[in-house]
Amino acid sequence: MTLRAFILEDEAPASARLQSLLEALDPPCQVVGRADSVASAGRWLLASPPPDLIFADIQLGDGLSLDLFRSQPPPCPVVFTTAHDEYLLEAFASHGIAYLLKPVKPAALAAAVQKYRELGRHYAGNLVALAARLAPPPARRQRVLAQRGSSFQPIALSEVAYFLSEHKLTFLVTRSGEKCLVNEPLGGLADELDPAQFFRLNRNYLARASAVKSFASVGKGRLEVQLQPRPSESVVVSQENGAAFRAWVER
Repeated sequence: MTLRAFILEDEAPASARLQSLLEALDPPCQVVGRADSVASAGRWLLASPPPDLIFADIQLGDGLSLDLFRSQPPPCPVVFTTAHDEYLLEAFASHGIAYLLKPVKPAALAAAVQKYRELGRHYAGNLVALAARLAPPPARRQRVLAQRGSSFQPIALSEVAYFLSEHKLTFLVTRSGEKCLVNEPLGGLADELDPAQFFRLNRNYLARASAVKSFASVGKGRLEVQLQPRPSESVVVSQENGAAFRAWVER
């Protein structure tokens, strides 16, 4: 992304050189504005879209840029460029992220711009992580539509013991043992249901935690699970899913 820069410098040769150095960076910076006094810089910053970074000399013909930033806080970080080092501490207290002594060296300028980019990535990453932590959990389904005879009826997931796949059809089995047709694939249901409550035991069974009566090892790391109500076939968890199943059951 092209970085938009504003230059505050009252020496024309120094201003032109700084712009040339910024435009020669890889990737280059776009200089969107220049000012040669505290007053003109204040007017430009008030009237223009905020730049990404300000490059400011400290001692100008009509005062100090530090005074401007105290009275009119800058809209972005500042890289100070100066021939004097006595303002170092005050510069970093005034939105400064770098302090470059004149004549500005290309390597030092590139390092200052890179510091700005890294700070931006750091804070953007932290904001994304914070937003993810503060975001409400996704809403989970509470019901599934099942077919009973010729009619369809919503069934609360709290009443479901498990789902199973037979002959390319999906069925649910309620806690009371009733079996109903569901017009949804087992994989789609597994993606939408609360993983704390439902676990994909194998290709054919998706079970609720409360339906797991017991389980036992049947060799080679596999586990045979006893469900309630009891299905007509044995339900086996593979060696690859065994550890995840044990961890899920223990929650």
